[in-house]
Amino acid sequence: MKEIARRDTLQVIAGLASATAIGTVAGRHNPAPSTAPPDVVPTTADGLIDANIDLLRQDDGLRTLTTAALQQRTQYASAEVTAESPRDVDALLADVKAEFDTDPEKVHRATAFGDVGADGSELFDGYAGVVLNAELSAEDIKSGIANLDNVAFTELDASGTVVYEPESADGPWVGGLGSDRVVVGTEAAVYDAVDVRNGEAAAASERLEGAFADTRDGPVRFAGRLPDPSDNDAVPASVDVGGGRSIDLTPLDHVSTLGGAVYRDGDVRGLETTLDASDIAAASDVTSLVSRLRDRLESKLQDATVADIVGDVAVERDGATVTASVERTTEELRSLVERDSASY
Repeated sequence: MKEIARRDTLQVIAGLASATAIGTVAGRHNPAPSTAPPDVVPTTADGLIDANIDLLRQDDGLRTLTTAALQQRTQYASAEVTAESPRDVDALLADVKAEFDTDPEKVHRATAFGDVGADGSELFDGYAGVVLNAELSAEDIKSGIANLDNVAFTELDASGTVVYEPESADGPWVGGLGSDRVVVGTEAAVYDAVDVRNGEAAAASERLEGAFADTRDGPVRFAGRLPDPSDNDAVPASVDVGGGRSIDLTPLDHVSTLGGAVYRDGDVRGLETTLDASDIAAASDVTSLVSRLRDRLESKLQDATVADIVGDVAVERDGATVTASVERTTEELRSLVERDSASY
């Protein structure tokens, strides 16, 4: 059984951030809601994705944009993106059923969190979890994993909270958080979330909380620290564009956090990502970098729907903040889907 940090369900949720971080995100930068991250995200986490699964399941426009983000992510040669990784929302929902042996309609919200990795270490190195708001108990989730993956669990107690320890070294831990919430992940992530819920540990850090609060309201919101390409071997310092040329990624050394959202605004559906740089000069370099990455990605995408969305991404700078954004009306999204389907 794979580590929870590499399970498809968690990877898909977390993949929305990596997909949008280089520009396939949407909407003009409007005032952000004054909201904090979900209250069980521990201070040890420096990245999170919060997704309203009900809205993603029901809204065709959001489904199309989320599919675009998922398909963009598959364009990268990554160990976490495999041939089996979901390419659309239907595949994501199927994975929820496959991974947890439950009807996806019973899962209403998912919050993935983790440590993106210290400088010099691997990304998402051994610390990740996902909190499910669902009509399910920790025992239900544990039983589903046990049935599907043949993993036995031992029931433990953490300050009156049930925690299930896998007897397989690489199996996921499961913890109850009360009020129809369950956390699944690595041992440290599960215990941290349980401790936050029990009032024994601090919730999200000030930096993560600030980055999350700066995002606009939407069914999918994400925030996190951005690793430095110059100091982290797991992050490429450049991207090849062919002909012996490459795009230098080291301007991202001067980006402290990124955040963004998939959102609804009347008949409009959009995605938006912001990157906070250290100063105006650094932000100018990042603006140029994101624009070049957008152009490179558009030229390489084989999916016409996704390429259309990527090509219209607007990259703008406001002081030391860089925003990459794009919007579509629901009718435009329907047209894109119909046109793309007709080409096959």
